[in-house]
Amino acid sequence: MGYREVETAGFAAAAIDVLGERLKRFGLAVPAMHAGYDDLRRDPGAVVAEAAILGSTFAVCPSVDADQRRTADDWKRVCETLTGAARALRRNGVTLAYHNHDFEFVPFADGTTPFQSMMRETDPDDVKLELDVYWLAKAGLDPVTSLLAARDRTALVHLKDLGRDGSTVELGAGVLDLETIVRTALLVGTKHLFVEQDDSSAPLRSAETSLRFLERLPPDVRPRSRM
Repeated sequence: MGYREVETAGFAAAAIDVLGERLKRFGLAVPAMHAGYDDLRRDPGAVVAEAAILGSTFAVCPSVDADQRRTADDWKRVCETLTGAARALRRNGVTLAYHNHDFEFVPFADGTTPFQSMMRETDPDDVKLELDVYWLAKAGLDPVTSLLAARDRTALVHLKDLGRDGSTVELGAGVLDLETIVRTALLVGTKHLFVEQDDSSAPLRSAETSLRFLERLPPDVRPRSRM
């Protein structure tokens, strides 16, 4: 298809060393991998070991279970956990990033949000962001404004389009201004942008459709041409 990089989100039934070899065989780099919150809390060393096998320089916390993030105090503990894991990872050449959904923007009783708490309670040198533009939009935020506001944190971006019915759709098939989003992500120094689509009846076809859309963007923001 022309993709050069992928991001893992679990390994299904595959052994990670076998998966790593297959990715290398197909010429796919893995600059970022998801790592579960509990794994980061309990054994960041194991996360570092997995990152080394895949050649990943970013480990992304994809979410926090609902029972661990109910209150402002819960989120303070989450921030402490992420900070500790981030520092352990960084000592071994791996950068931690946090991936948003929409629940981080639901306000507490005092009007503040978990996302604001995270930005306040963690050091931008320790905890970076993988901003998901679909979930930003679902939370009622403007993805472009959000990217600019978090420019010192945003290392990674999930490109995902928002269908008129609220679903995830192929890039270009929804309502998001993806050209401006990609342009802004590059402007703020995002290292890697990943196509993601949560639901599709034909995932490989959807992945190809999204890449072809990106390849039709203006030359200064489209992906590099295939080798």
